[in-house]
Amino acid sequence: MQADPPATRLSLRALRYFVAAAEAGSVTAGAKQVQVSQPSISTAIAQLEADLKVQLFVRHHAKGLSLTLPGDRLLVQARSLLAHARELERSAGAMGGVQGGEVSAGCFITLAPFLLPGLLARFVERHPEIALTIQEGNQAEVLEHLRSGRCEVALSYAYGLSDEFEADVLAELPPRIILAEDHPLARRRSVSLKELAGAPMILLDLPHTRDYFLSLFRSLKIEPRVAHKTRSYEMVRGLAARGLGFGILNAIPRLPWTYDGKKVVAVAISEDLPNILVVSLRLKKVVARPAVQLFANFAKRHFAEVWPKLMQTSPKRRTSSKRRPR
Repeated sequence: MQADPPATRLSLRALRYFVAAAEAGSVTAGAKQVQVSQPSISTAIAQLEADLKVQLFVRHHAKGLSLTLPGDRLLVQARSLLAHARELERSAGAMGGVQGGEVSAGCFITLAPFLLPGLLARFVERHPEIALTIQEGNQAEVLEHLRSGRCEVALSYAYGLSDEFEADVLAELPPRIILAEDHPLARRRSVSLKELAGAPMILLDLPHTRDYFLSLFRSLKIEPRVAHKTRSYEMVRGLAARGLGFGILNAIPRLPWTYDGKKVVAVAISEDLPNILVVSLRLKKVVARPAVQLFANFAKRHFAEVWPKLMQTSPKRRTSSKRRPR
């Protein structure tokens, strides 16, 4: 019977030094970050590479370090393991009291102003023992933060997801057309995208987001005339309110006013087009720590309670009429 291979013993200190060097991009900067000597970092990394029998970094002369593929994978797991260790220390230190911990969460940048202020206030009030940090970003950034372990849970849209992510659906939002209140189509109950062919479009130009909005037109074999691109949700509304074109958005606040005091109208699209899902995301290969699961469950309950109060109710689609309103 063949004996099992000897287990590799990984030091938490070595993993912490490895993460510091990886995040800083050099041994010198990593040493400063964790306040140890440069040889200590170098020795820890060399020992990790010897124990794991893989190269974790590519050394660039006078240009620092870059992670290899095994190093990149270890970084995700190391961040999660170190967070588990810190949570265990807090729990043990509480001597049977309320369990503490830390949570690093991500949020899609256009959802953040709607969700985070109330969510953070309520969560901190209910769970002051948990240290919570938030990182906002576009979809590409949110997914990268999850892959790299910088975030363990994120509130975002279901754009560009692969099977490496676990998504818990929070809401389903239809796309709607954003128009100035005096636009000729603004009083219509619904409008066909075909009626907007050739009209100037204001595109929310974020990774994955732009692809979704453009795909709505292309599914109808229409190529929109993009007149303005912006990375700002409020700029879409502001430009539309000034009559510079139409926008398309999914999350529609109850208040119609823009920052400069103008008013926009959200009109339903008459075509049967795909909605977008608001989801809570996690990386499947990373086991959710108790504090992370607590936050995810809290966020889901908060979303269900608060979101309907913040958003305009979307009218049911109806075949658009060619008659202009008086």
